Amino acid sequence: MSHFECKRVENCFASSAVYQYRLGYKIDDEFLAWLANISSAFKCRRDFPRPYFNATLADGTQVKGVIGDIAMKVVYPDDNSDQCKEAFEKLLSAAVRA
Repeated sequence: MSHFECKRVENCFASSAVYQYRLGYKIDDEFLAWLANISSAFKCRRDFPRPYFNATLADGTQVKGVIGDIAMKVVYPDDNSDQCKEAFEKLLSAAVRA
């Protein structure tokens, strides 16, 4: 069983696959380390008033959010969004704490 909530987010592009994931805890350094480990590109800016992170996975999936928040946004590539969503949720299920 997954320990996160997922809902589709309205976007100005009708075909875009954008989802919000709500975790049962605040996004912290442990979660960011996990995300950096599975990313092909990872950026974390702690020097901003709302410190954020942005990760791109090898399949083009983008994970974005604010450090310390309980939610993040995930944008899946248009060409294979269903497969990318399934793959990301499998990784997330294994990583998320109860």
